[in-house]
Amino acid sequence: MALSGGCWPGPRCGGVGSQIVPSRLAIRLILVLVAGLVAGCASLLPKAKTETAAPWKSFNEVKGTFATIEPGRTTLAELKQLGYDPFVNPNVTVLHYSDVLNKYAPNAVRDEYLEPGIRECLKTQIKCSAYSIEHRQVRRDRVGNFLLDFINYERRVEITGWRFAAVVVVVDDRVVHKSWSGVPAISEVEESLNPLGLLQDSARSVIPLPALY
Repeated sequence: MALSGGCWPGPRCGGVGSQIVPSRLAIRLILVLVAGLVAGCASLLPKAKTETAAPWKSFNEVKGTFATIEPGRTTLAELKQLGYDPFVNPNVTVLHYSDVLNKYAPNAVRDEYLEPGIRECLKTQIKCSAYSIEHRQVRRDRVGNFLLDFINYERRVEITGWRFAAVVVVVDDRVVHKSWSGVPAISEVEESLNPLGLLQDSARSVIPLPALY
């Protein structure tokens, strides 16, 4: 039986079907836009980088330079040309004889247990000094879900980089001892979860902590 106007319910007559299809398309479009927005906002998460001033840009580079230092042969002038000059490289620290003593023989260790270069340093005393460097490059990247990070619900930080430290002992303008330590590849992850999200900090400021006596 024909309806008034001679049209059955359908897309052409503005029936229920014509309303369902556009609504589904709208939902899909909204989901696509939200997904794109979240993916794009992930690049807005804060990033930080810590780097000490030095002529070396990688662990292998600074370690390679250190390997060229030869105790008994390398002079102080040559050492400074390699980057261990405190007046050129602000990351170099000059150690006094007493600093070397506290580092390598803090408890009056017997001479036979010390390295030959350290023994020579202890004998010459005031003629002995050392050059110390501590160089690092550390990068902290906030990664993960942007919205969860933004509301302080879940936060993930990836830490990468490297660290190198060295001490070169000099007696009478000649290197007598060297040592190094470091981490060629730092790879750490920090994760924090705050169930209250943005309310976490508010709760801390509102709820007073008990006083300790």
